[in-house]
Amino acid sequence: MKAVIYEGTRKVRVENVPVPKLLADTDVIIRVTAASICGTDIRLYWGTMTNVMPMIDGEPLGHECVGVVEEVGQAVTGLKVGQRVVSPFSVHCGTCYYCEHDVLTRCESMQIFGVGKGFGAPLGGCQSEYVRVPLAERVLLKLDERVSDEHATVLPDVLTGVFAGMECLRGGETVAVTGCGPTGLAAVMCARLLGAGPIFAIDHHEDRLAIAAGLGAIPINFDHVDPREVLRGHTGGRGVDVVADTVGKIGSVNTALPLARPYGTMILLGYIDPSETLPIGIASLNHIQIRSALVPAIRRYQPRVMQLIADGRLDPTPLLSHVLPLADAARAYEMMSERQDGAIKIVLKP
Repeated sequence: MKAVIYEGTRKVRVENVPVPKLLADTDVIIRVTAASICGTDIRLYWGTMTNVMPMIDGEPLGHECVGVVEEVGQAVTGLKVGQRVVSPFSVHCGTCYYCEHDVLTRCESMQIFGVGKGFGAPLGGCQSEYVRVPLAERVLLKLDERVSDEHATVLPDVLTGVFAGMECLRGGETVAVTGCGPTGLAAVMCARLLGAGPIFAIDHHEDRLAIAAGLGAIPINFDHVDPREVLRGHTGGRGVDVVADTVGKIGSVNTALPLARPYGTMILLGYIDPSETLPIGIASLNHIQIRSALVPAIRRYQPRVMQLIADGRLDPTPLLSHVLPLADAARAYEMMSERQDGAIKIVLKP
């Protein structure tokens, strides 16, 4: 089968690899019908996550996919060949302390698709024609027929994860979102769905700010104006109730935190390198609650987000800028890495 393979910093290739086989009675093999490229994939491509997820040449990529059940293990009774399914980005055991407390992505034996062998057993990557899913009845979600394959690719990670992070909103909050990539645009969508407003989107890429404006946000280009002054002007000098940082770089966090009013909330949606030091002093002084929302319990939220998409209340279309053949994966990675042709998030079709 064809699969996207890591080849080193800023290099991927599509290669022929063996079709995965059932290794346990609880496994399922799915035929992938759509897979998307995540920001984490791009960081692996850049080589900026090697201290957390070390990759070596020859390892498969991808953790966001939707597909059709191709083969089931003998112990699998709740899934049938031919059913459309979607997976979260990770596999959980269901029996450890964290799984019993529904914190599935802190599973003591968690495995992640397509990020190297450092995270559990050697799972395959989802940017491939087939993938093996262990503990499949616990992991896979049957897809609502109203949700297209392309739209379903946001369920394994980005939109579901952002929804989980933004669920603290109760309606009526002023919200600022820093960064208008896929995560930032998803944050704008979710904030609007949950009744927040006004919502401010902060970036310096005009094309992405235009998309955020189309989603109902007030765009702020930090190359032209000081976001803090703009937000103070809209909030009586206080700052916003909630600021969601989606960039994850310490510079963006330092910029975003002062945007929140005293006794406000900061939601961390972007990946922050563990070596970084957060500006905890200003948060403590201003009683700002910091809510870490990276890698939430995706599988727990997937049914709800899928229903919102099926009902037309969340539309992932603005997140998905391109659909390309799996064979064009190298080009797709370069496009997302370099923001070519307005690339935001790219779906690969085997």
